[in-house]
Amino acid sequence: MQRKMFITGVAFVIPITAVIAIFLIFPIVQSFYYSLTDWKGIGAYRFIGFQNYRDIFQDKVFTESLTRTLMIGISTAFLANAIGLLLAMMLDQALKTKNILRALFYIPNIIPVVVAAFVWRYIFDANTGLLNGLLTKLSGANVNIPWIDSPDYVVYSLIFITVWQGIGPVMIIYLAALQGVPAELKEAASIDGATKVRKFFSITLPMIAPGITVNVLIGLANGIRIFDLPFALTGGGPANSSETMAIRIYRYAFASSELSYGLASSFVLTIVALVVTLFFIAMSRKYEQGVS
Repeated sequence: MQRKMFITGVAFVIPITAVIAIFLIFPIVQSFYYSLTDWKGIGAYRFIGFQNYRDIFQDKVFTESLTRTLMIGISTAFLANAIGLLLAMMLDQALKTKNILRALFYIPNIIPVVVAAFVWRYIFDANTGLLNGLLTKLSGANVNIPWIDSPDYVVYSLIFITVWQGIGPVMIIYLAALQGVPAELKEAASIDGATKVRKFFSITLPMIAPGITVNVLIGLANGIRIFDLPFALTGGGPANSSETMAIRIYRYAFASSELSYGLASSFVLTIVALVVTLFFIAMSRKYEQGVS
């Protein structure tokens, strides 16, 4: 009987294992091998070991793209969570318009990224943009800030748009977490004379800690792998100042026909993302265990 159950189990496991091996594990292993060569995508190649990885970290454009990507990812995760939590707490109240407000705050997430990029390009245009026009009317002086046309502003504009698009899902998760906080605990704290701030840090925040973990991980993942928004908004410019790691990998692999170099860059990005994610997971678990 046990042998039959074992054979049945193996029969069910083999198909999905084969699919994972063929379409996931094998491509990863093959890509890593090609990252150790000088392959251009077609034709012959030779094995060069870790030379691509050594060259990558001597490439100033690569290191700047990596630093910029981490900045965007961490900033996006922090700001989206802070604003999303504030909105969720506001919409968790007995407001007559809370359903309408929830829909309005979630709309940016369902707008296609390319469409959003073209809209924000019009808003941020230095000469005829809506934002500079509004600032000009409010200040009474001519405002001509190059929001996406200057290396000094473009990254902050990208972070702003990314946060704007990411608030919706974050807010929904926090709303679900807030509705799971027992009202009895809040009432008991109020009877004991606890202030709203004290109740938030002593009751609400520890109770929604798993939601914080999920939201920050989503924010980090979206920020670190961001490609479509900066590519559609600025193309990585001006002067590569908004170029992220995903765009840099694309240019190595396809624009410059340095496929092995691009593969090496992608593995570096993967390792960096894993390290950042695992560090945050460890910190989150430590916090959750501390408040449990």
